[in-house]
Amino acid sequence: MDKKTNFPDLERLPSHNHFKHFLDWLVNKPRIIIENYIRKNFSNENLELEVLKLNLELKEYELTVLKKEIQELRNYSNLL
Repeated sequence: MDKKTNFPDLERLPSHNHFKHFLDWLVNKPRIIIENYIRKNFSNENLELEVLKLNLELKEYELTVLKKEIQELRNYSNLL
């Protein structure tokens, strides 16, 4: 075995099958194209609305938590 480097810990990788990868790409490419087309042209507007509703709900929850913390701090400061 002729070594081209001085690094003893390097090992050869297994042989690579280009034909297999090409077939995988050939099978998956139409699916990817169709998914992108659907995602682009038939976007679900209800999904965007749901995301906005969830963000609003999260902000409301954070607001209630902060209000409770402020109330607890006020109660604590009144005790001192």
